[in-house]
Amino acid sequence: MVRRTFTGKVVSLAISCVMATGLAACGSGSNQAQPAAEAPKTEAAAGTGASADTKKEAWQIEWEKTVEAAKQEGEVVVFGLPTNREGVMEEFEKAFPGIKVKYSGMNPTQMTTKILAEQQQNKFLVDITLENAAVPSENIQDNIILPDVKDDKNWNYGYEAGYKMAQGDYKGQFAFSAIAYPYVYINNDMIPEGEIKSLEDLLDPKWSGKIIAGDFSYVSSTMEMLNAMSFAIGKDFVDKLVDQQKMAVNPESRLATEQFATGKYPIGIGINNEILRDYRNQGVVSKVTKLQPEKSPYLLSFTTAIVKNPPHPNAAKVFMNWFLSKEGQTHYVNYVKEFISRRSDAPRSPYEDIRSWDKIDYQNSSFEPEPLGNRAHMIELGKKALKSQ
Repeated sequence: MVRRTFTGKVVSLAISCVMATGLAACGSGSNQAQPAAEAPKTEAAAGTGASADTKKEAWQIEWEKTVEAAKQEGEVVVFGLPTNREGVMEEFEKAFPGIKVKYSGMNPTQMTTKILAEQQQNKFLVDITLENAAVPSENIQDNIILPDVKDDKNWNYGYEAGYKMAQGDYKGQFAFSAIAYPYVYINNDMIPEGEIKSLEDLLDPKWSGKIIAGDFSYVSSTMEMLNAMSFAIGKDFVDKLVDQQKMAVNPESRLATEQFATGKYPIGIGINNEILRDYRNQGVVSKVTKLQPEKSPYLLSFTTAIVKNPPHPNAAKVFMNWFLSKEGQTHYVNYVKEFISRRSDAPRSPYEDIRSWDKIDYQNSSFEPEPLGNRAHMIELGKKALKSQ
């Protein structure tokens, strides 16, 4: 069985998930995954010993040696978000008997803080981070063995885009998953569907004082949502939205979502998806829609890393290759549900409101240079908004 520990709470995403130093977006729903396609076959069709090896390709020989070495190590230490990842870990253990997963659930800020503190003491205790930890990492590209993972056709926007989408403190990591941004939630129990037709309509004075947002005074899902708006519509739009529309800010994700669901603030930015689904299932709010562009130009990316100097290097390599394979990404989507995989052969999210790739016109993503450079402005806006509450 997967050994689990859980630390802290999830920071709201739309994700909400959030990111490197503070994004937290989590999946929701049951942990029943659908059957996934088989992982690439690595055993020789016939023969043993040296004669069998001559019938194998070089990657197959390397893969089998790595798996055997990983079994000798016996475990892999993985940090990820607290919700619905344990099932993915159990699927890995089924695929590779003899390699146990020691899994800890926490938000990306906690992952980053803990790993950096340990590394400063020359302690290297973690092998893998699943989502958006800004930590020194091995170059994943040097650790990929399976041709299936390297194949461009298996990835929306190509395999190499996964490295392009992971810059700055995330360099060497790989963007494997995403959420289409920007969007705003509208409580249609309070505002008739269609009354607000575009994001730009939010600047109408009639909506002043009716908008609730999560905390964006640090790197959070709300900050990333507003950052996405600044690229999709413009910085002036975001400045006016925050300053002129008397945007309410609640640092507590659950309370912000509750205030939206109950109608106190019928327009929500950076609302936690998982908590909102709970309120919808409970009947607190009956009709909610997403206000978003016809095609989403921006991606909130989720990056995975092999942490610098992993204590179980072979097990880390096996886990990463499996996780980025069709099988691994199929399990990830089926358990987590709230995100889309960049794998073109992985299933889409079972939730209809989670946009798939046919509704995305990718132009920028959260961990690329321009969005990273714009974070400081968004955070400063967030600090001013908090002070004005």
